[in-house]
Amino acid sequence: MAKPSPEIALQDRFRDDPEFFHREVLGHEPWGKQLEISRSIRDHRNTAIRSNNGSGKTYHMAREALRFLYAYGPEAVVINTAPTWTQVENQFWRNLRDAYNKARYPLGGHLLKTKLDIDETWFALGIANDEHNMEGFQGWHAKSMLVIFDEASGISPKIYEAALGAMAGGHTVRFVLIGNPTQNSGPFYDAFKDPTFNKIHISAFDTPNVQAKAQIVPGLVTWDFVEEVRKKFGEDSDVYRVRVLGEFPQRASDTLISIDSIERAFGADRELQSQDDDTAGLDVARFGDDDSALVRRTGNTAKVEWVVNGNNTMELAGKCAMYLRANKTVRLYIDVIGVGAGVFDRLREQPDITDRVFGVNVAGKPRDDDYLNIRIESWANVRDWLRDAILEKHEGFYELAQPKYKIASSGKLQLESKEDMKKRGVKSPNVGDALALTLSRATEGENLGIVFLAL
Repeated sequence: MAKPSPEIALQDRFRDDPEFFHREVLGHEPWGKQLEISRSIRDHRNTAIRSNNGSGKTYHMAREALRFLYAYGPEAVVINTAPTWTQVENQFWRNLRDAYNKARYPLGGHLLKTKLDIDETWFALGIANDEHNMEGFQGWHAKSMLVIFDEASGISPKIYEAALGAMAGGHTVRFVLIGNPTQNSGPFYDAFKDPTFNKIHISAFDTPNVQAKAQIVPGLVTWDFVEEVRKKFGEDSDVYRVRVLGEFPQRASDTLISIDSIERAFGADRELQSQDDDTAGLDVARFGDDDSALVRRTGNTAKVEWVVNGNNTMELAGKCAMYLRANKTVRLYIDVIGVGAGVFDRLREQPDITDRVFGVNVAGKPRDDDYLNIRIESWANVRDWLRDAILEKHEGFYELAQPKYKIASSGKLQLESKEDMKKRGVKSPNVGDALALTLSRATEGENLGIVFLAL
């Protein structure tokens, strides 16, 4: 019996021994869970992977895309998508380009920004998650096909269905869903209850850096990150569950804002709206270990301007005055319950900025009778605003997922107080409250009838 050609033998080796390809061709030493992913793709048609933040999942999947091409070519196709084009182009394909360019041997083909052409029927391609262009998935069929949904929690169900249709034919078909488990509904969540999927779970505690409490693999999650999230949000929080443990959120019925809605807004590819609506919110620290936070919202975008520790009201007033003078279009809303009243009073004394300073008594009467006070109404406004929002990627915005709500004896909705949050070991949501103030109702200051919600 004739021996296979060296090319066929090598191709078989790439297919059967994923570690060999990663190590010998790409110069990459995959660690335990990464090898588990590779072997699952080798052995199973469908693979679902949920992981913590910083697990190196996209880094490894980009390299798996190359392995699949060279293990199953010359009639092999890889298609990948993600919730936004930025994630396709600047995350997955940045990693693929890096692996291709640093390979120990020339891989051939023609590499573009989001496409690798080896031959007419042998290529990898990045596709936008666009429900208006379903042909992006429906038009591809191949003898061997790998479809990768990166950040799969945010993939549209319609795109998911289109991908299933594209994979109906073919000899070797592999479907991979991979992402942070930010919501417990949708195709990604359902995959972990589907017996046709091989399921892989990655926690920060599975990674080399956290296990060693040292920087073993650059770029992976660190022990310091785990401790930071634990101290800031608590081990029983959904933030810790998702970002550290790689678990789906509990989605307790008493949580007002979901982690998923926050993460969807981070750097989202969304149209800018109402940019003339320029508002800042100042939440003043009430306790020595709390922070004061200033958040600026311009229409449907928001960023954290600064977070400072302590509650020296005169220093804080001076910092705010300088900020208002440097940003002539900003209107500042301040929580005037407690020490915030001193900052508000001092700023109102200054003639050149007084007409842009407003006080909010968050315990005051809301517009909507369904809410107990302005605070819960403002947070509900944030929840609705997040549907079209673009957030600067700042750790403080995860605080939005922390406060719980309950139904008061009057039948109205009430948000958990900062004091009650502290009792269960959760820090005050200063950045969250500052953002909520920008979508609030002034109770002190001139022109109280003018309120800009931009919902």
